Amino acid sequence: MSNILIVGAAGRMGKWFFEYFINLRNEQSEDQYLSKKTIKVEKIFLVDFNRIEYFNKSEPSNVYASKNITKFIEDSNIIILCTPINETLKIFDKYATKLKPGTVTIEISSVKNPIYKHVSNISKNYGYLKILCIHPMFGPGAQVSSSKNIIMHVPISLSSSSRESKILSKLFPKFKRILIDTPEKHDTLVAILVSLIYFINLVFSKLLIEISAKKTLKNEKDLLKLLKQLSGSSYRIQSLLSESILTDDPPLFLNLFLGSDKSIDIIKKYGKIYEKVAMKVEQRDEKYLQNLVVNTKKVIKNQIDIDNSYDLLYQFLNN
Repeated sequence: MSNILIVGAAGRMGKWFFEYFINLRNEQSEDQYLSKKTIKVEKIFLVDFNRIEYFNKSEPSNVYASKNITKFIEDSNIIILCTPINETLKIFDKYATKLKPGTVTIEISSVKNPIYKHVSNISKNYGYLKILCIHPMFGPGAQVSSSKNIIMHVPISLSSSSRESKILSKLFPKFKRILIDTPEKHDTLVAILVSLIYFINLVFSKLLIEISAKKTLKNEKDLLKLLKQLSGSSYRIQSLLSESILTDDPPLFLNLFLGSDKSIDIIKKYGKIYEKVAMKVEQRDEKYLQNLVVNTKKVIKNQIDIDNSYDLLYQFLNN
């Protein structure tokens, strides 16, 4: 039987983990086989300085909330840190000696390099602790029981990767777990998969705001709604993505853009390519632009079935 402590429980990912473990506990009570192959959840502790809104609404049994981490930390077997990197580091420094042997502490930061060395040193100094570095590759809107959820796992050391993977398999048996062997590789992948996408879509939204203020369109009421009414598939997908990204809090944007040198490098590279292509458009260089499209398509087709991607796009839009 394990007690789960979620720190940063008032946040959106904190709420997601709460719902996940409540759901897992309910499933375990109904499925003996699942109960045997997963870490059995008993109590769930919620900690945050802010009010945990959803706790008052549901109040299931064996769930307890507090603003003080010390109230629960000694009784916790598994700790999930849904906190900013600086806060996560402070928690490790302040409470590592207060954790009982065998406690599993999981940090979920989207950028690993700034935290990895610090966490590795703590793991070496306090060998009785089990510290896991993971990155859920989904947002708080993801279904808690979806088998499509992906977790990236950066082991504290390659020698401990097997033991850490076994813990994750018992915590998240339905999810796909992908081991990334170094924090540098993780941050490079995240720079492409997340940071760049957030950057592109933030700029896209800013562009729409500026265009709506132009003389030609400034008298058009609710321009964004009009664009949706007029749009085909490309704009609909793009606008959905850019709008949904804006539901995240500013600290996440700052962390993605500034928290990793890899992200800064990737965004700069994107900027250089954009500037060159924009210049060719301004110059009306048809030959360059045609070659760009043909060569880009050729390289991508070597790895991806782009016709299938097109079909999947319309399947998504038509559902």
